[in-house]
Amino acid sequence: MLSLKGLARLMRQAAGDDLPLPKTASLCRNIRFWEKGTYQPNALYRVLLCKALDLTEAELFGGEAPKPVTSLRRRAPVSTPGKEQYGDVLDHLRGQWHLLVQRDNLLGPRHTVPAVCEQITVLEDLLVPARGQDRVQVLNLAARYAESAAWLYEDAGEVEQAGRWTDRASMWAYEIGDDEMIAWTMFRGSQQAVGRRLAGDVLGLAASALRQSGHLPAPMRAAIVQQQAQGHALDGEERACHRLLDQAHELASPASDDGDARSGHGSFCTPAYVEVQRARCWLELRKPQRAVATFENALPALPSVYRRDRGMALAGLASAYAGQGDPEQAATTAAEALDIARAAGSVRILNVLTSVERSLTVHRRLPAVAAFRLALAEAVTN
Repeated sequence: MLSLKGLARLMRQAAGDDLPLPKTASLCRNIRFWEKGTYQPNALYRVLLCKALDLTEAELFGGEAPKPVTSLRRRAPVSTPGKEQYGDVLDHLRGQWHLLVQRDNLLGPRHTVPAVCEQITVLEDLLVPARGQDRVQVLNLAARYAESAAWLYEDAGEVEQAGRWTDRASMWAYEIGDDEMIAWTMFRGSQQAVGRRLAGDVLGLAASALRQSGHLPAPMRAAIVQQQAQGHALDGEERACHRLLDQAHELASPASDDGDARSGHGSFCTPAYVEVQRARCWLELRKPQRAVATFENALPALPSVYRRDRGMALAGLASAYAGQGDPEQAATTAAEALDIARAAGSVRILNVLTSVERSLTVHRRLPAVAAFRLALAEAVTN
C-alpha cells in the first residue's frame, strides 16, 4: 500500500523542478484531508495525483472527467473581460467575498477554503492584463481574498499556508498603498504569532498595524489593541494587558453585523469578544478563577453568527474549569466545544481541547472525562 510520504514523493516528481510544492509534512496533511473528504484537491493537485497514480481523472475521482490540462507549468487563463465588463466582474466578486465570509462563520474552513482559492485564481488571471486603475481595483479585492485565505488556513491549522497568504495580501496591499489592508495583515500576523507564543512578534506587529493609518475604524483598532493586550499577557504583564483590554472594550463595535464583514474589518470585535479575550488573558496569567467568571459572563453576549468564537470561548472555559480543579465541568464544557470544532473543521479549537484533555488525564476514570477523551480521540483520528 502506498504511504502518504510515498504519494507525496510521486506528486513532487510529477510536478518537476519548476513547480514548487509545500513541504512534505504539509503535503501529507493535505493528502490526509483529501482522503477524509475534508477538502477537495484543486485542479492542479488533481492533475498531479492522476500523474502520480497513473490514472485518469474519471478513474480517480469518478464522474465525467474535466477537460485535460496539457501543461502543469502554464495554466490556461480564464476568459478576460473587456474593459467595459471589469466593473461588473469585480462587483460580482466583491459580493461573493461577503458571502464567503458569512459562509466561513457558519460552516468553517473546510467548506470555504476551496471557494476562496478558486476566486483568488480568477483574480490572479484578471491581474495579468490589468493596468492602471483596473489593476488597483483587482489588487484591492485580491488582497482581501488573500487575507481571508490566511485566516481560513490559520483556523484549519495550516500555519505555513496562513503565513504565505498573509504575506501575499500584504504585498498586494502595499503595491496599491492600501494602508488599512496593510494594517489588517499586520493584525493577522500578530494573531498568528499568539499561536506560536512569540510575545515580541505579537506586540511588534500590532504596534506596526496601529502606525499604518491614523484613521482606522474603531472596531478595527479595538481588534488590534486587544492583540497588544495578549502580547503583554504572554509576557506576564497583567496591568498593561488589562489597561489595553479596557481601551479595546471602549473601541469595540456596540452591535454585531450578520457575519459578512460588510461593516468592515474588525466588525467581529464586539465588547463580548473583547471580554472573551480578557478571559483568555486571565488564563495565560494563571488566574483560572477569574477566567471562569469572565468567560461565563461574556459567552451569552457573543453574537450567534460567530459560532467558532463561541467554540473557542467554550474551549477556553473548559481549560479554566480544569485549572481551578473542576474536571467534570471541564469535560462537559469541552465536549460542547468539540461539537463546534468538528462541525467547522477548526483545528484551532481542537488544539485547545487537546491541551484540556492532557490536563484531565489524572481524572480519566470520571465518566464525563472518559466520554470527552473518547470523543476527542475519534475527532482527531477521523
